[in-house]
Amino acid sequence: MRKKPSFSCSVACLASALIAMHHLPARGEEPVSAIAVTGTAKIRLPADEIVIYASIVTLAKTAADACKENRLKSQSLLDFLKSQKIEEQMVESDIIAISEIQPSRSTKGSSYGRAEDELFGEPGDGQSSSQRSGVIGYRAYRKFTMVVKDLTKFEEIYQGIVDKGVNRVDSVVPRSSQESQHSERLRKAAVRDARERAHSMASELGAKLSSIKSIANARVGSLSGSSRGVGMGPGGGMGGYGDDPFDHEASSRGAHITLETSVDIIFYLDNHEFKSK
Repeated sequence: MRKKPSFSCSVACLASALIAMHHLPARGEEPVSAIAVTGTAKIRLPADEIVIYASIVTLAKTAADACKENRLKSQSLLDFLKSQKIEEQMVESDIIAISEIQPSRSTKGSSYGRAEDELFGEPGDGQSSSQRSGVIGYRAYRKFTMVVKDLTKFEEIYQGIVDKGVNRVDSVVPRSSQESQHSERLRKAAVRDARERAHSMASELGAKLSSIKSIANARVGSLSGSSRGVGMGPGGGMGGYGDDPFDHEASSRGAHITLETSVDIIFYLDNHEFKSK
């Protein structure tokens, strides 16, 4: 059964308060005082889909060979996703990009360096001086964004895309399809929080709120309950598949996101001039 989202205003966050003169009054005018506050609100939603940001990276001695292998693996990946009933609009991909591989040994010891060593040989292993100082190969890579809506199949799909050639996973991000439905509610809650803060502080000073001078920053952001980035695997560098790139249990059971927003409001005070006791 889907959990109902829990909703709350943040009480722990820091509010800024300020009593200030916003302009120097003309002779005979009452000074105008104002109070500035930051209101916040957040809502926790159950995740009902997971987005995988990943790439296929291939290495070869020629650009043509690197591209050819990448195209074959990319097609295998797309065929697999189709077999898993993932709709075409849930998969996005970039065009294949190509970069040169130089004979630098700065990455020696990483899986990326080892992959290049296997493919192109250690420095000095029969390589000419031109090979050691110039291009020794090519890297082709293509980025994919895949949205998994059936969370019960996430593990199967994740393992499948690795089997089909994905060797870099940048991040795995749970998200909720209900985000847009709650954004306006969230903004209103942040405004209420700001008003309550301003009223509380004005009352402490013996003042009353009059009108609003300005309101800004009512932007909604999200924090995933489970998300982790992973470096390249074999053929892509920066680490292989030795570490579990995602907590699979969290991905299908209890994953959540938190939407939060803040709003800055300046309230005029009702002809109040603060006097210290």
